[in-house]
Amino acid sequence: MVETIQSTDLRRRVREVLDRVRLKQEPVIVQNYDTPQAVIIPYEDFAAYSEWQTGRTARQAWLAELRAIAEEVSARAALTENEAAALIAEARGA
Repeated sequence: MVETIQSTDLRRRVREVLDRVRLKQEPVIVQNYDTPQAVIIPYEDFAAYSEWQTGRTARQAWLAELRAIAEEVSARAALTENEAAALIAEARGA
């Protein structure tokens, strides 16, 4: 179970809390006036999250590129036969 600690208790027990997070690999939620403010997590979890975020950004860029290609393909599907022939001729000439 995830431990929850008030910020004032964290000030008094910082070493104990950090040891628990590091050794037991358990996150600790820090609250201020019963409102969650932060989570202390093991460094390995943070590193994995950071890697996931980086990958997420790359995936979003890739998806945006795929959407643009799909829109272009969709627009070209609406071409008349003459427009399609002109594009083919242009591609052959390039």
